[in-house]
Amino acid sequence: MDKEDSVVRRTGAKLRHFRILKGISQEQLALDCDLNINTIGMIERGQKNPTIYTLQRICDGLGITLATLFLYDESSDTAAEDTIQRIEAVLRQMPRQDVERVARIVEELSGFGH
Repeated sequence: MDKEDSVVRRTGAKLRHFRILKGISQEQLALDCDLNINTIGMIERGQKNPTIYTLQRICDGLGITLATLFLYDESSDTAAEDTIQRIEAVLRQMPRQDVERVARIVEELSGFGH
């Protein structure tokens, strides 16, 4: 397997992880992203190298950013990652001022900047 195949397969596996975490089927994700279900399946299996535009559409459907997709490390603490993803999904639905308040609370709890 060459490097490109490895990247395509890892990206597909990450997308599958986030889809399952969200609790939706490939069919639902395909509908949410206006993509063919076969396309979603092929991407998740690493059989299709999606364009950045397609990845953005899928990430939007999953409620994650492209940065989250590419920065996610599947060897990290899965429970912690799942919790972070749930928090991110909730924050994305909140008004900006509430997100800022949550950020200040988290910083205070963590002693960030102290």
